[in-house]
Amino acid sequence: MTEVTQIRHWVVAGGGTGGHVTPALALAEQIRKRGDEVLLMGTDRGLETRLVPEAGFDLLALSAQPIYGRSLSAQTRTIPAIAHACWSAWRTMGSFAADFAISVGGYASMPAVIAAALRQIPIAIVEPNAIPGRANRAAARLAKLIFVQFEQATAIFSEAGASNRVRNTGVPLREKLVETFSGNQPRRTAEPPFRLLVAGGSQGARQINNAMIEAAPRLDASRIEIFHQAGEADRERTETAYRAAGLRADVVAFEPDMPARYRWADLALCRSGALTVAELALAGLPALLVPYPFAADDHQTANAAALVAAGAARMLDQNPLGGERVVNALREVFEAPEQLAAMGDSAAKLARPDAAAQIVEDCATRMGR
Repeated sequence: MTEVTQIRHWVVAGGGTGGHVTPALALAEQIRKRGDEVLLMGTDRGLETRLVPEAGFDLLALSAQPIYGRSLSAQTRTIPAIAHACWSAWRTMGSFAADFAISVGGYASMPAVIAAALRQIPIAIVEPNAIPGRANRAAARLAKLIFVQFEQATAIFSEAGASNRVRNTGVPLREKLVETFSGNQPRRTAEPPFRLLVAGGSQGARQINNAMIEAAPRLDASRIEIFHQAGEADRERTETAYRAAGLRADVVAFEPDMPARYRWADLALCRSGALTVAELALAGLPALLVPYPFAADDHQTANAAALVAAGAARMLDQNPLGGERVVNALREVFEAPEQLAAMGDSAAKLARPDAAAQIVEDCATRMGR
């Protein structure tokens, strides 16, 4: 008799920023490879409204809104929207016959977590940051499994009594990125002109852009090439500054093929969001990290500190960042190319290319009903 394979139904919840949407899509890709059904739940205003349909997945866009960091009156005004989002998620999980729910964090994930708990659907959470976000800290008491990238997050969840449910798997990354760096292909030997990748996230980072504009006249055009994702607002003035300094630089508002840029670069100057540091590790790319100081619980500083401790990066304080500081940091690493190679090797040791597959497999095995 032919065995009938059971098709399971998964909900992956979270969104708003690329740091949440990308891991959600990476998990969805692995779920689809298993032959299971997957539905993503996010906000009706974040990147997921574009990226999820483009990837060929269904999205339930909820009217979720943030609560933390807002005034009491603003929080009160969000209650009807949150209640409606929870009801929509609860109803959809029923019609979808959901078997599992995975939260990748952020306020967009909470309605789905609440709905799954009410329906007694097993819940897992993925926490990519060294300091867990508030949504995932709240959801941890309901979760059967907790997946993290940093040992600091493991310790925090363990202190909250969840040590037996935490797995250090790394952050789920998209298949295209993983495939780009599969096969242990060696990086090029860093030598002049050194290739610098500057990126502040999908929208750019004003402070990093300003620092590079200040640094441009002091950089040696014979020793550096630059690719800079500056965001739409700063693209033109950044490009003008490089041109005036006689630098070889390609400046874009947004780069859709970051894997190719990671492969091209000798060094990155960037923020230290969880997704960014996971991608740097996979690419084996050394970095100068500039944590965003207003991130919740200053988690970007904690992320950067973990890479610095591993020898994979150096950290630059944003306050103040300034052109002189950037020039000095670049000069220091470029005058010792062997340091770049060592940092890259240390970064590669942190890579977890199988994170998405491992998380999905663990959920299917340990939360199976």
